[in-house]
Amino acid sequence: MKFPQNRGKRAALAAGFERARGEIIVTIDSDSVIDPEALLAITGPFRNPKVGAVAGKVAVYNQHRGLIPRMLHIRYLVTFDVLRAVESTHGTVHCCPGALTAYRASAVRGVLDQWMSQTFLGARCTFGEDRAMTNFLLAAGYNTVYQGSAVVRTVVPDRYAKMSKMFLRWDRSYLREELRLMKTAWKRPPIARLITLYDRIITNLQFPIGYVAVVMLIIAVVARPVLLLRFLLMMLLMSVLSTAYVLKSEPSLRSIMYGVLMAYFSTFAMSWILPYAFFTVRARSWLTR
Repeated sequence: MKFPQNRGKRAALAAGFERARGEIIVTIDSDSVIDPEALLAITGPFRNPKVGAVAGKVAVYNQHRGLIPRMLHIRYLVTFDVLRAVESTHGTVHCCPGALTAYRASAVRGVLDQWMSQTFLGARCTFGEDRAMTNFLLAAGYNTVYQGSAVVRTVVPDRYAKMSKMFLRWDRSYLREELRLMKTAWKRPPIARLITLYDRIITNLQFPIGYVAVVMLIIAVVARPVLLLRFLLMMLLMSVLSTAYVLKSEPSLRSIMYGVLMAYFSTFAMSWILPYAFFTVRARSWLTR
C-alpha cells in the first residue's frame, strides 16, 4: 500500500496493523537489518498470553564508521542487555523499539484508535510512536518483555549534528511518555508497580540533581581548579563500572574505552539536548526531512 502523500510513520504503521492477517505483527525500521534467527526468537515469549509486545535487541550496524557509531554501539549494548533486560524481569519494558518489536495483533488493535489520535499539550503526537504504543499496551494490562536473542542491526548517525537531532527527538518523546508511564505504573501488578515507580523516580531525579551539581561544580572550580580533575576522575570510575558488563559479549578494553568516551561526550557535548527538548516538547518535526 502507498499513500498518495506522506502521512507520517504512525499512519503507515496503523495501515499495516489493520491489514496484517497473522496473530503476531513485527515492525522493523527501514535502516535496519535483522539477524536470520531474530523472527523465530522474538515470537517465543508470546506463549504467555499476558505478553502484548516483545522488544528485540538493537545493535549498531555501522559501528566501524567512526567514533560516534563506536560510542553509540556501547551505549546500545548497555541500554538493551542491562536496562531492557532488567525491565523485562517484571514485564514492564518501557520502550519496545521501532527497529525491532513484535506485537500481539489483538492487543495492538485494541489500542489503535487511542494511539492514532494521541495528543500532548494540544499538539498531535507524531514521533515516539514506539514508546507511545508500549505505554498504551501497558495501560491495557499487557506485559512488555525483552528478547536478547532477537537481534537487529541499525544504522546510526556518524556526525554530531545528526546524532543531536536523533536524541532531541528521543528526549521529546521521553518527556511526554514518562509522564504517562508514571500514571500507568499504578495499574501494574504490585511488584511491577513498586519496581517501576522506584526506577522511574530515581532515574528522573538524576537530571535536576545533575544539572544543579554541574552549576555548583563550575562555581567551585573557579575557586579550586583541582575539583575539576576530581570530577573527571569520578566520571572515569563510574563509566568504567557502568560499561563493564559489555565485556561479557565483547571482551576487549576498547569497549570500556568507548564507554568512557561516551560518558564524557554525553556530559560535555549532549547535556543541552534534554533542557532544549523540555522547552520544545510540543514540536512535531522528525528533524530528518
